[in-house]
Amino acid sequence: MKPSLPSDAESILKLAARSMFDLFASASQGMLLVDRGGRVVWINEAYKRFLPALGFEREQDFVGRPVAEVVPNTLMHRVIESGKPILVDLLTNRAGTFVVSRIPLRDDAGEVIGALGIVLFDQPETTVAPLVAKFARLQQDLDEARRELAAQRRPKYTFAHFIGSCPATLEVKRQARRAAASDSTVLLLGETGTGKELLAQAIHAASARARKPFVGVNVAAVPETLLEAEFFGVAPGAYTGAQRGGRDGKFKLADGGTLFLDEIGDMPLAAQAKLLRALQEQEIEPLGSNRVLRVDVRVIAATSRDLARL
Repeated sequence: MKPSLPSDAESILKLAARSMFDLFASASQGMLLVDRGGRVVWINEAYKRFLPALGFEREQDFVGRPVAEVVPNTLMHRVIESGKPILVDLLTNRAGTFVVSRIPLRDDAGEVIGALGIVLFDQPETTVAPLVAKFARLQQDLDEARRELAAQRRPKYTFAHFIGSCPATLEVKRQARRAAASDSTVLLLGETGTGKELLAQAIHAASARARKPFVGVNVAAVPETLLEAEFFGVAPGAYTGAQRGGRDGKFKLADGGTLFLDEIGDMPLAAQAKLLRALQEQEIEPLGSNRVLRVDVRVIAATSRDLARL
């Protein structure tokens, strides 16, 4: 007796899903699984051949790490956050250019618990040459824009620009150099126009974070209702009119480097409580997201106000 096809919707969907997975597993050039936290938990045998090009000799050095760290330009985290698949995409990194598919995985309750990445083609140049050429040009434009943006976020000033030979100036420079040698949070006090931002950039330029971003924000110029989004970013679709891809906040932009908070004395009390967690725990939660992100940011704050009297 020949096996019959199921007639109920649930069985049909299960059969289709199993058949599609078997097809992908046999025909794909590699598969990768990440958990809801974005960590790689499994790769199949075919995927292992990409490891040397990605800088890994052993599978155990690759599995268990955040996918964003081991697979440059991945969008797996976006699939986990949005719960929406990216069925066909081009991925370029050190291992080459690939046609890939990314699918969210859900539990019985419908909650996203991870994502499956599938390498459909590992040499797409022969089959999708026009698309690859267009993508390569867009990637070059994006890389150039990133380089220009990175240049804008580098400090413009060093201690050589902080001019003065009086005892008070020399003492300020001495203490600033000591601050640059540490990774502690710094508070600069002084009247408007005395060079607080110049000194902040000089501290960053002399620190171990000098090659990382220096991001500045004038707290007094940001409306109170926008402070949370400005500092911590906005998740995709957080509210009507929000950017589809979300937006990184200043903490994320300054990750690895220094965040300069000018006029910190004008920050509302409600915002100070949220900022405290970021300073103490180095963790942020974008507006509209339930996901906590780790950041590595050194904060330099400045104000012209007398904080003791506030």
